[in-house]
Amino acid sequence: MALKTNPLLKSRSEVKDGIENLRSLVREIANAFAGHAEAGIVALSEAVRDLPNVETDSKPAHKQEKLIEEMQKLLADLKVKPEKGRLKDLRRVRDVLEELRSLVQHAAK
Repeated sequence: MALKTNPLLKSRSEVKDGIENLRSLVREIANAFAGHAEAGIVALSEAVRDLPNVETDSKPAHKQEKLIEEMQKLLADLKVKPEKGRLKDLRRVRDVLEELRSLVQHAAK
């Protein structure tokens, strides 16, 4: 006589497997986000490091000073609570990175 499988047990097992898959997805997504963010941060850091030296009181110096001030303000205004692990904090970091990148690209033109 063949044993009948309980459909509820099978469904419960599938849900459990799906939840475990979510755990893997969260790790994978978090690692990918961190990798992309860190690469962007390195690129921004290099861009700031490579800003040309300019003569004091020249037009390029004033432009660069304004750029640096805007970047400082963006960084100072970033308010996050990393210990809480909130998506809105990741969005804030992403938004600041995008704004910094935009400022650097605009200044390079």
